[in-house]
Amino acid sequence: MGGPISFAIKGDRLVVDSGRKVHEVRLGTVETVRMTYEPGRIGQKSYRTKVTMMDGKAFTFSSLTWRSLIEAQEMTTEYRAFAQALCEAIVKANPEARFIAGKPWWLWFSTTAIAILSLLLMAYLIWQALQMGSTGVALIGALLAVVGIWQIEPMVRLNKPRFFSSNAPPEELMPKAG
Repeated sequence: MGGPISFAIKGDRLVVDSGRKVHEVRLGTVETVRMTYEPGRIGQKSYRTKVTMMDGKAFTFSSLTWRSLIEAQEMTTEYRAFAQALCEAIVKANPEARFIAGKPWWLWFSTTAIAILSLLLMAYLIWQALQMGSTGVALIGALLAVVGIWQIEPMVRLNKPRFFSSNAPPEELMPKAG
């Protein structure tokens, strides 16, 4: 846990103030901007943007701000406005910057394969429980499968890797306005 960090776009620079230090990031050195969906606690969605520079340094910001270890506040309006303004400022400073939605291919594919395998194994468990007359075990398995689908489906669907235009960040990777 740390103190609040503030970001301010000033022309072709991003000023990052952590309270202890103030850093300036030249937006012309940005190589990639990656927007992702990060599952949070039940009922709470989190969206994250990672900005990577040509020298390999990176910073991230999220649609949630943590007030304590257990309490988070959604920053829907602020995140949407800042992410859009930052993408526009980056493309002005570096038209060659890449804008990517979702996780890297290898991570997305691995997550998808594990999710499918887990659901197939759960279906097999349910089938075996029903064959043995263990209706209770089958019902618990079905409940776990439904909860698994509910939690994993958006992570797989929303984080599919793809490029996006700097002037049109993917709506599905932005918190809903209003």
